[in-house]
Amino acid sequence: LAPGADYPTHRHQDIEELHLLDGELIVDDTKLHPGDYRRAEADSVDHRVWSETGCTCVLVTSIHDVLL
Repeated sequence: LAPGADYPTHRHQDIEELHLLDGELIVDDTKLHPGDYRRAEADSVDHRVWSETGCTCVLVTSIHDVLL
């Protein structure tokens, strides 16, 4: 994500796995730093995903996630 960018509220249709490579990423109330791993279960919702600094991550997710 570019600095200041965000991603809309969405529901995961399957398991999502994220590994943060650089920068910072905030998912709801959790701030992730380089090296952090996050797993979201199917049917869970991310209400706010954004990065003040910008970030690079490896993201394995479903193309069927639903934007809310």
